[in-house]
Amino acid sequence: MASRITRSSSRAATSTNMLPPSSPASKRSPPPPPQTPPPKRARKTAAAPPDSPYVPPTPRTEQAIVDSVKEQQEKGEKEGTVLMHPELKFKYEDAKRHLISSDKRWERVMNQLECKPFEGEQNDPFNPFKSLVSSILGQQVSWMAARSIQHKFCRIWAPHLPEKLPPPDSGIPRVEDPFPTPQQVLSTPDRRETLRNAGLSYRKVEYVVELAERFADGRLDAKKLWEMDDEEIEKTLVEVRGIGVWTVHMFCIFSMKRPDVCPVGDLGIQKNLCRWYSQDPTFVPSIHPRKLVGSPKKKSTGPVKKEKDSLIEGIGKLDELGASSVEREKVIDLSASAEEPAEDVKEEEEESLDNDDFVFPETSNGLTPQILKNRLAGKKIKGAYLTPTEMEELMKPWEPYRSIACWYLWSVTDKE
Repeated sequence: MASRITRSSSRAATSTNMLPPSSPASKRSPPPPPQTPPPKRARKTAAAPPDSPYVPPTPRTEQAIVDSVKEQQEKGEKEGTVLMHPELKFKYEDAKRHLISSDKRWERVMNQLECKPFEGEQNDPFNPFKSLVSSILGQQVSWMAARSIQHKFCRIWAPHLPEKLPPPDSGIPRVEDPFPTPQQVLSTPDRRETLRNAGLSYRKVEYVVELAERFADGRLDAKKLWEMDDEEIEKTLVEVRGIGVWTVHMFCIFSMKRPDVCPVGDLGIQKNLCRWYSQDPTFVPSIHPRKLVGSPKKKSTGPVKKEKDSLIEGIGKLDELGASSVEREKVIDLSASAEEPAEDVKEEEEESLDNDDFVFPETSNGLTPQILKNRLAGKKIKGAYLTPTEMEELMKPWEPYRSIACWYLWSVTDKE
């Protein structure tokens, strides 16, 4: 009987064994804290290779480049896209006399700086394809970038050109690049990809190809363009994608050498026109030939279907768009008017001028010198200093030589 185990006692022992252990040592320890991974070693990246220095061409290569330029011009002449040595339709001396007769301040301004686009012997070939392509390549990029892109563009058909251009401030004379003809652009294998590799955006590739097609099929022709009047030129060219009114105005002034163009959309002209007419007519705005010009063009934040008639400031934009033959070291910085001028310039500024015959132009809305001063002080009209009508009326006394007046307006400043 003593060895008999009852079912109840067995069940009690089993339940006792199932109880959790009561000793502290038998309790489950908390999980260890997560280990922080060791800091990653910074990946060593190879330093970007420095830009390769400019390597000037050898005398033989330089001569080959000069010969290529001449050869390309001859090809363009045969294809009808280049007009060799057209004559200007006016004389600079006539323009100078007219401007001085309207305002004596022009004499001192015009004597300070040579008007390179119009003064002296003018026998450069008229190459509208080159001028307009250069304008397209310069859109929405700085003039330095446009300069590089155009050089790469030319190297597609002239691989013997130096890989790099000389730095703009190096003083090294630059040899002109041979520019392709429209037929060469269109006959390039895989032309779209080739042009993209030269730095052109997809949209600019489309613009350049369309422009080349218009010259190749005869819709555009150098001789026809040269014989058109200003209004007909504008109507013809704005039909081309990528070319707007401002570009046409620059094209007419610097490529076609038209004497009476009023670029109403140019902010630099508007600003200095206000300066010119808001000051005492005995005060002569100064010119600072040691200054450089250039206000970088703001990049667009969205796609551009067609070049806007944007407000662009400074003759540096003309150089950027390939339309200006002005030497950069002989152009003036419109933004540097607050700087202290040199002693010789300061003395000239302080001299007064007998300009008793001056008459402030009559405008339809009654502009006055004070209103123009207010515009310069910030009271603009939708971001502009002057409306197109106001510009036309203020420049009326300078007709038919407003282009020459504009070139100097890009080049003058004051001591404000």
